[in-house]
Amino acid sequence: MNIEQGLLNPFTLSPVGAGINSAQYAIVNIGGVSQRCVVKMVGDREIAAECFCALLGDALSLQTLTPVIITHPGDNSLWFGARDAAYPSLSARLNIGATVNQHQLVALAQILATWAQVGHVISFDELVANGDRNPGNVLWNGTVFTIIDHERSLGNMPKLSNRLALFATANFHSQLVASVSSAVTGSAMAQQAFLAADQSVWDMIRSEFLAAPHAIGQHYGACESLAKQLVTSLPSHAANAMSPLLQGAHL
Repeated sequence: MNIEQGLLNPFTLSPVGAGINSAQYAIVNIGGVSQRCVVKMVGDREIAAECFCALLGDALSLQTLTPVIITHPGDNSLWFGARDAAYPSLSARLNIGATVNQHQLVALAQILATWAQVGHVISFDELVANGDRNPGNVLWNGTVFTIIDHERSLGNMPKLSNRLALFATANFHSQLVASVSSAVTGSAMAQQAFLAADQSVWDMIRSEFLAAPHAIGQHYGACESLAKQLVTSLPSHAANAMSPLLQGAHL
């Protein structure tokens, strides 16, 4: 996966209708080809976090979207985008708005229980300090799950909880919680071992940031430093994310 760069056609902007930063659909010229993307105007540090997490997630064999750094021709401001996946989020699938009712939580847990990589993603969110994995940040086409929206990761916002862990175990049945917990622990140990042993992953991400606009590339060091710090304690962080759920599980 690479960080792509593109030029926004501002006359094609139309609202997606979800998300805290007013994501919009737009046509973006990427390498001379017009592509339909989902774009949003966020800060340079947030764009860096989005790019870093997309690349790191892809390196860990998670389904992410190719990040695109987009230039607005009107003022040369930088936006973040990704090529449109053409399928909706879990929030859209389940008609989840600002709040989630019990029926939606049950349906959400049932869907997430079919996700073979749910433990990998819960661990990944600990790795990048992401506390914002809400149902709107997971795309689902009925088979494939894709993780998106990492602007609040890597120190951009405090991580208060692992929200995917909460949603994945919404029923709090002991068998379900224990199964997810086991998957999270195994994933955390595997991710830690892989990233500790393979410097090429960090080198690859660094090289992509070197080719990015300086306003974005300058944030690579901070992203890498925090992620590497979190790698060293990833299994314990992952276990801590699941511990309250295990204690609250019922038969």
